[in-house]
Amino acid sequence: MKFSFSLIKKFAPGKYSKADLVEGLNTYSFEAVDLGGDILEVPNTSIARRFSSAASHLGIAREASAIFDTEFIDPTLKNPKFDFKDKGIFKVNIKEKVLCPRYSATYVTDVKVGPSPEWLKDVLETSGLRSINNVVDIMNYVMLEIGQPLHAFDADKVKGGIIVRRAKNGEEIETIDNNKFKLSEDTLVIADEDRPLAIAGIKGGKYSEVSLKTNRLLVESANFEGVGIYKNSKKLNLRTDASIAFSHNLSPELVGLGMNRALVLLKEICGAKIYKTEDVYPKKQPKRAIKLDLPKIERIIGIKIKRSEVVSILSKLDFKVSKNLITAPAIRNDIEIIEDVAEEIVRFKNFNKLPAVSPKISLGIGAEDDSVIIRDKIRKYLCAAGYSEVYNYSFISKEKTDLAPAEVFGIKRPISLANPLSVDFAYLRNSLAPYLEKNLNDNLRFYEEVRIFEIGRVFGDTSEQKGVSKISEKPVLGIAIYAKDPPSQGSLLRKASDGQVGRAGGFLELKGIVDGLFSNLGLVDWFMPDLNLKNNLLEDNGAVRIEMGDHSVLGYIGVLKSSKNGAVLELDMERLVKAIVEEKEYEPISKFPSIDRDISMLVASDIRVGDILDIIQSVEPEHVDDVDLMDFYEDEKFGGKKSLTFRIVFQAKDKTLTDVEVDKELQKIIKVLIEKVGAELR
Repeated sequence: MKFSFSLIKKFAPGKYSKADLVEGLNTYSFEAVDLGGDILEVPNTSIARRFSSAASHLGIAREASAIFDTEFIDPTLKNPKFDFKDKGIFKVNIKEKVLCPRYSATYVTDVKVGPSPEWLKDVLETSGLRSINNVVDIMNYVMLEIGQPLHAFDADKVKGGIIVRRAKNGEEIETIDNNKFKLSEDTLVIADEDRPLAIAGIKGGKYSEVSLKTNRLLVESANFEGVGIYKNSKKLNLRTDASIAFSHNLSPELVGLGMNRALVLLKEICGAKIYKTEDVYPKKQPKRAIKLDLPKIERIIGIKIKRSEVVSILSKLDFKVSKNLITAPAIRNDIEIIEDVAEEIVRFKNFNKLPAVSPKISLGIGAEDDSVIIRDKIRKYLCAAGYSEVYNYSFISKEKTDLAPAEVFGIKRPISLANPLSVDFAYLRNSLAPYLEKNLNDNLRFYEEVRIFEIGRVFGDTSEQKGVSKISEKPVLGIAIYAKDPPSQGSLLRKASDGQVGRAGGFLELKGIVDGLFSNLGLVDWFMPDLNLKNNLLEDNGAVRIEMGDHSVLGYIGVLKSSKNGAVLELDMERLVKAIVEEKEYEPISKFPSIDRDISMLVASDIRVGDILDIIQSVEPEHVDDVDLMDFYEDEKFGGKKSLTFRIVFQAKDKTLTDVEVDKELQKIIKVLIEKVGAELR
């Protein structure tokens, strides 16, 4: 951005040269370059975070005043004198308050449009702008002086008032540079009752531009949401000084400063008469007050500093210090925390003169994170079992978010990206399985069997209520396999929880991998009931949950619908790590003896073992210490039923159970089994 040294010197007079200012800015403030003549340049990248306060001649003058300890003359302190008590004939209606936090408009009459005075033309030319007429030049000058873009409409071309709205699809506008644009609903426009008058925050329209015949104005000073302006500027391929400024999220407090300054100049230069300003500002920017914590400031900057020196530096930069509170200037929206204040202080102490001091930190006892240790163990175990690690994208398409049973991880809805690269990467993945399935298919072109795993993160909205977001990010272990069936398997189709799935050698292998992995990690209290979650990835009768003894779900294993020889597994790493750590916690062994009871029964062949285990453990959870399947047998003489024998271990922590008590509890279990699964005792 180019600046006029003469104008800066007007606001911050003092005995310093342009070379001194360039050197001072480079030392204390921003990168600056002397371009010769009256021009100096400060790159936009250097002031990106401080665009509201520094992308203007007043902003640079404020820095110069602080650097050279000179007077600062603020032209915005002069308020305009209104010629009328009312606001005129125009009203403002903001329909998009998020995209336009503030809109200010003033009705101006008796305007004499003509050439600008020479001093005004010189400032514009130095800053890289050409003179148009005195009205347009004043709008551009105020933007250069204060940093707030403004626009003036020919009031005779505005019908009914100003409406800030989204464009209608296909709506067209011709801008003041004679280019025509077809707009969409993504574009914010400034319109009247009949048509769009300007592309908000970017460029004015041809229809309502100011000409030599203009006598009445409607002056606009507004604030627009930065992301929207940036996206529309890119979409329309229309880059202007205003769009660059608004893209950096200007402070809405600049709106009033810019409007008042423009009105003062319109009266002085154009002889205008002005009505009171219509200022729509629904949600005002709050004041940012930060506690003056001197010890913390000293810890941050690394040197001792007096309170009086802190107050002196901050006062030069227009901060207000009252007792123990620091109030940042309204246009300094980059000041949020005490560290930001410390940065302002230390840069005027001169970074180059700060002493080199070694940091002092307290060292704690070194310890390895449980999750890191467990991940390493998992990797070593799976690699030793012949599995290869893969890495996949975190972005997927909408269709793939509907494949896997993400509800296992508590994910209710997938998360879409605001600005995706393409429709194939429009969402964050809520499961590792879709890409693992793709990895299998890609590798099967070269291999007969494929074994892979991935440790990555999945994302999703875990809120139970629609419209209320609760974003979650979970580490997950995913394993996928395509393995040929052992000869003994044949093509029988049987239930997953009974340990058999037709032509599912991969499924059986993954069950074995889980068993071996959990044993290796010291996890013993787990079981596999039916998944019971509808999804588009897994066979309906070919998937099971992996649960802990307390019924918390670790993950699932399932046969892929796309291939009976393919199977996939996903485990919640957070829950797994927690379960492993808790498993290692010491729990005293009960000093009271246990009592075993065996029950044999006939049940229908489609009844799952996991369901029966759940029922037994839930009936008397206080005294049932363990349940194991001891025998499984199928024979034609059972009439399509299967015989199961379970051993139930009863034990109390506070007393010795009697046979009478155990038999009573056993009868409760038998009664529930008869009612729920139709069990027949043998």
